Parts: sequence; structure tokens; C-alpha cells
Amino acid sequence: MENFKIVWYSRSECGPSREKNEDSIYPKHSGSSLPPFKASVCDGLGGHVSGDVASKIASETLNLEIESLHEIITTANNNILEFQNDNPESQGMGTTMTVISIDKNALMKIGHVGDSRCYVLSDRNLIKITEDQNVPGYQNVLKQALGSKEKLIVQEIDFQLKVGDVILLCSDGLYNEVGDEYIKRKMQDGISAETIVSEVLLLNPKDNVSAIVVNLI
Repeated sequence: MENFKIVWYSRSECGPSREKNEDSIYPKHSGSSLPPFKASVCDGLGGHVSGDVASKIASETLNLEIESLHEIITTANNNILEFQNDNPESQGMGTTMTVISIDKNALMKIGHVGDSRCYVLSDRNLIKITEDQNVPGYQNVLKQALGSKEKLIVQEIDFQLKVGDVILLCSDGLYNEVGDEYIKRKMQDGISAETIVSEVLLLNPKDNVSAIVVNLI
């Protein structure tokens, strides 16, 4: 598929209930470009030491010249484990990572560990692409996270996009406050990350709130 542009909006906020923002997003700032394009949301484990550092290490992996999303996640995981070995006080740190890439043919690849989410709005239908990797019955307990073990089971998906589709990457601090119907309605309305995060902040959220909204035009 030729001749399409990617326009994205990025925002991450601490929220009123947390002392620091343990989410990291990539790209940090809104913008536009031709493909290829990469983006990710990483949610450092709240209540664990250095969750903000873990998510930052994972997010910064996207600056490396690595094509494979599985390799990006594996590299990020190894870097976090190495940081813990070098800094014993950080033992137990971890992060989710949901990362996408979009090529010139509008093929989106997704790599996912944890419970951040990737949604696609296509033909006015909302599709939840990723699976939440929580322990059944324990919404706040993850089966796995980057930094928790050497071998991760990475959910990998290919999804063919087309012009007019909208992608939302977000942390659980966003979707836990509003639900899928709200997200669908707002994406249909053409909301930006700035606005959706602002609206969630008005709800006095319990967690950090992060979103990246990606448009193919």
C-alpha cells in the first residue's frame, strides 16, 4: 500500500494518586511521518522498586536499530535483568511492554508482554489486539513482565491496516477507568491522546495514565 502518512499523538501523566510516573511511552512527543513507524507503551510495576527505570530501559530499546519486535522485547528484558545485577537495590523491578511497528505496506506487527493494550478501530469496529497477561482472579498480578525472568512468552501478531484505521496503545491506568465502549466512542470521534488522557485524569484515576493514538491518513 502506497502513499499514506502516519500521524500520532502521545501523552503520559502521573495522575493524582501516584507519587511518580512509572509509565514510559515511545515516541514521547506527538508528530507525523511516513512509514516505517514504531511505538510502545511500557508500564513499570507499581509498588516495585525502580518501576520507572524498568519502563524507561524498555522504551529506550526502540532507539536501537532492531527490526524484530521479539528481539526488541528480549533485548529490553536482558537490559533490565543486567541493570538489576549491577544494582542489587533494584531487584524486583519490572515492566510491561506493548510495541508496534508499521511498514510501508501498512502491515502492523505487535509484540506484547503484560497488560498494557493495543486496540485498532477499523470500519468503526473496535478490536482489542492484545491479551492481558494477568493471573486469573487477580487483576493487578501479572503472569510475567520484563525483568522478572530470562525467558518470556511474547505475544506476536500481524494485523493488516488500511487508511482510516486508528490504533490506541495504552496502559491499564487508562482502560481500567473507562472501559471499551468509552474507548470505542472516543476513537470514533477522532480523539487525541492529549484529550483522552485529560478526560481520564478528571476521573481521579488510581494509576499513571498513558496513551498513544496513531492515525493512518
